[in-house]
Amino acid sequence: LREDLKLVVEQAGRCKKIVAGLLNFARKNQVNHQMVNLNELISHSLESVIVPSYVKISITDKTTNPDAMLDAEQITQVLTNLVKNAIDAMPGGGEIKILLEDTLSDVSINITDTGTGIKDENKAKVFEPFFTTKGLGHGTGLGLATAYGIVKMHKGQITVESNTEPANGPTGTSFKIVLPRRKE
Repeated sequence: LREDLKLVVEQAGRCKKIVAGLLNFARKNQVNHQMVNLNELISHSLESVIVPSYVKISITDKTTNPDAMLDAEQITQVLTNLVKNAIDAMPGGGEIKILLEDTLSDVSINITDTGTGIKDENKAKVFEPFFTTKGLGHGTGLGLATAYGIVKMHKGQITVESNTEPANGPTGTSFKIVLPRRKE
């Protein structure tokens, strides 16, 4: 009986997380634009992620002006989702490179890992709600769907490139986020 109750409590907690994720995804949040420094935003985002010792993260800033009008809380959620996924894709260790670039009108954030990559047949589905390649109980399939929704609410774009075949070069995945510098 005790084991059954323990399982019920565990699964109820899992359901709570899924429902919270659903509500977050379904909520048509307003974007609270404020002037944000991308360097500070990246650093702040990484503070909330537990980075294992076998994963190295580097940040390269190639911006001429790192300031943009963004919703800091929402973009932090996007960045933490992408970094956590990158860590999960490198169980044997690896490197995450974050590259910041800009033009007069846009800022871009590239997050590249040296992980296992995303299979070609899954690339088109990664932003769909509830799609996950993680095992049962590990992921709701809402992280990238939420990231996609937040980027779109900012009138931006998010794209993915990935390689799973060592014969085709280094394996890994790269997400590129391009956001307008100013509120439209």
